[in-house]
Amino acid sequence: MSAGQWFVRHGLVLLAGVAFVTFAQAALAALPLAALLVMTSLRSRRELVTAAIAGGLSLAWLFDVGSLPDQVVRASAVVTAAAYASVTRYLNTAVIHRSLLAVAATAVTLGGLLLALGSSWGELHWWVEYQVGYAARVASQVVWLVGNGTTSSAAQLATWIGNSVRFMADYFGGIVALQLIGGLYLATAIYHRVAHKPHGPALGKFSSFRFNEQIGWVSIVALLVVLLPKLAAFKVGAVNLLLVMGTLYAFRGVAVAAFGLQLLAGGSGLIMVIAAVAALLMLPIALAGAILLGVVDSGLDLRRRWLSPQAD
Repeated sequence: MSAGQWFVRHGLVLLAGVAFVTFAQAALAALPLAALLVMTSLRSRRELVTAAIAGGLSLAWLFDVGSLPDQVVRASAVVTAAAYASVTRYLNTAVIHRSLLAVAATAVTLGGLLLALGSSWGELHWWVEYQVGYAARVASQVVWLVGNGTTSSAAQLATWIGNSVRFMADYFGGIVALQLIGGLYLATAIYHRVAHKPHGPALGKFSSFRFNEQIGWVSIVALLVVLLPKLAAFKVGAVNLLLVMGTLYAFRGVAVAAFGLQLLAGGSGLIMVIAAVAALLMLPIALAGAILLGVVDSGLDLRRRWLSPQAD
């Protein structure tokens, strides 16, 4: 295998792993990887070693002491890993659908568990705000002192930290759900490279990313909950659902754009790089456009139409 072939097969997964651990715990991918290998039977030394490393990393993280948000994330990881491995073993569906099923099962399970233990979203929200806020304030003080900041810059930094902390606390459930989905994707990519006879479909090309259009009803229901005052009690869950669905539609929109660029440029890497840089420079506009494109594609299936112009 040449260096180029190796990078195409394994290098992208390695880069994805580095990007993932920048924003989430490595155990969120290691735990479902171990669960997948164990539930689909260990047959080779490579599978056994991989499962042992992933399981050891996961156990070290699971038994670490932490606050309420930490324990919620760990419990969510356990339920998600078990649910995803079970679904993968018995259902032949796409990775995104298996991931959403596992995360939905986790949301129901954790919601019931919090109620049974006498905890509430308000308590969890306070803990997240306190924990994230403390870490952010310490980091900002170091940056400000090193950078010899002024009073005005300190006020701007404090405002930015306050907004960031509130966002993390308000959307804690949605952020954890997205981290769990990302971990499942990374675990699946590694699993299909390690397992002798893997279960379930592997990851497809990113430009082919899609999900069942019926899932879009979740966004509609969540939006109605947010807009109707009589359903204010469910608003927290609704806004977190909108964050998850908005992210999925954004990824779908980017996949559609990538597919279109491949058709126009014939797979030219330079065109893809230029488009990526332009999107980063206009990030808010690009993000809104990606979500809109993803929503449109869910109804019109643009990629199929582009390949078959005569299709209705």
